Amino acid sequence: MKLYYANKTRSYVPFANFGDDLNGWLWPQLLPGVFNDASSESAFVGFGTLLNENLPKFKQTIIFGTGHGFGNLPQIDDTWKIYCVRGPLTAAALNIPPELGIADTAILVNRVYRPTDTKKKYKLAFIPYAWEMESSPEIFLEVCQQLDYICIDPRWEVEKVLQEISKSELVVSAAMHGAIVADALRVPWISLKSNAGIPDFKWTDFCQSLELEYKVNRFYRFNSISKKIPSLKFIEIKRMVYYIRQLVHKAQFQLSKDHVMENKLNQLDEKLDLFKQDLKAGKFK
Repeated sequence: MKLYYANKTRSYVPFANFGDDLNGWLWPQLLPGVFNDASSESAFVGFGTLLNENLPKFKQTIIFGTGHGFGNLPQIDDTWKIYCVRGPLTAAALNIPPELGIADTAILVNRVYRPTDTKKKYKLAFIPYAWEMESSPEIFLEVCQQLDYICIDPRWEVEKVLQEISKSELVVSAAMHGAIVADALRVPWISLKSNAGIPDFKWTDFCQSLELEYKVNRFYRFNSISKKIPSLKFIEIKRMVYYIRQLVHKAQFQLSKDHVMENKLNQLDEKLDLFKQDLKAGKFK
């Protein structure tokens, strides 16, 4: 079957994005040999905020940890097989059993990724939202330089992002999958909402799945104005440096409890085993 996720070959994601591209790195390791037919009419839909009206119609649709958050709900019929979704809010929105709202399956990186060097290298890392990093990378690089943080670019290769997260003692992330993976790798994190267009729904869904409270830390930029008036970049950088410094000083970093993470991983392992059994039984073509 084919592995479906948002990627840089589609017009609406014209650049690499860690939260999407991690699908292409993770699933072939968890399910080797399964995704070898790009022309298949059956699709395995991985993690991402893809449960909306824009999800293409496939002959068979397998949902495994996908989330809702943008647009209208998709039309679900008997060609769908839902093993699990991102969290309780997605499960409720789809009107499916709440026990299917396990977690964002990106946490399965915990089962696969092993850093070559386990020593911590960075006191603090900042992961910008990919769309904003694409539009104004110089802003974030300068902010991190002034703060003496490493800037983890979500457009980097997947393994480089994983490596830098694992080497960090703390992570501030505007990218949701930066926070999800940090939690999976047992690195404390704090969220930063840097764009009003990012729905609280998906962050809340992920947090509730791991028995965490979504603590909204909003910092909205005025980059559209600073693009027209370059001299404002200095002010924007100064504002962001001050805000993040205060955020790190005052806010409480988050990390799900070890037993909660392990319980969720065990549940996802069971769903993977069930999928393998169904595949072997010929339920998917």
